[in-house]
Amino acid sequence: MRRRYIQARDGHLIEVTQERSSLPSRSPEIMRDIKSYRSMIDGTWISSRSRHREHLKAHNCVEVGNDASLHRQPKPLESPPGLKKMLIEVANEKLRWKE
Repeated sequence: MRRRYIQARDGHLIEVTQERSSLPSRSPEIMRDIKSYRSMIDGTWISSRSRHREHLKAHNCVEVGNDASLHRQPKPLESPPGLKKMLIEVANEKLRWKE
């Protein structure tokens, strides 16, 4: 049997006991349907989860939530060719002493 412990501030280990559910570990989960709502896009009534998905797809929208794919860092923009050389030339011109 697996045991879990946490360390107290004084350094002693305290066993953590958890109540086990009587349900099997792989029991199916049932997700309820969503409540009806009025779309903010066009004002139509959305009455089911499937209609919600269709509506978002039809209007090219994305539901923001805890989807990890939406939290990715954007790819850095590539600079146009020759930009670095142009910046160096401009900086050198500005720094030259005019006599």
